[in-house]
Amino acid sequence: MATNDDILKGRFISRILREEGQNIEQAKQKVVSTFASRNMYNATYTNTDSVLTMTHPKELRFIDMKYRKTKNGGRIRKTSHPVHNKILFGHANNVVRRISFEYTSEMKEMLLKDFPVKE
Repeated sequence: MATNDDILKGRFISRILREEGQNIEQAKQKVVSTFASRNMYNATYTNTDSVLTMTHPKELRFIDMKYRKTKNGGRIRKTSHPVHNKILFGHANNVVRRISFEYTSEMKEMLLKDFPVKE
């Protein structure tokens, strides 16, 4: 059976993931807005208790790559646009940092005030 502290931790993690998911979405929208075809970016993110899932078109992932392979096995350097790895891994560090250090007694009190736990 889950204790009150476990419930609060779950709510805290869910809140952090929701906020960081929105931050990732805003950062990607800012970068992608410079492209001519804005319709190519139709990403969605869903947040369930302790999982943040993001989906986007495959084309967006390939824009981020620095190299393309040729038919004969060579590599061609191309212009890369940091719309995937740089944004995701930058925000992943934020998620880890926030979950590690922001769960304080003040945060517990705020969570209890926002979402009372039934005994």
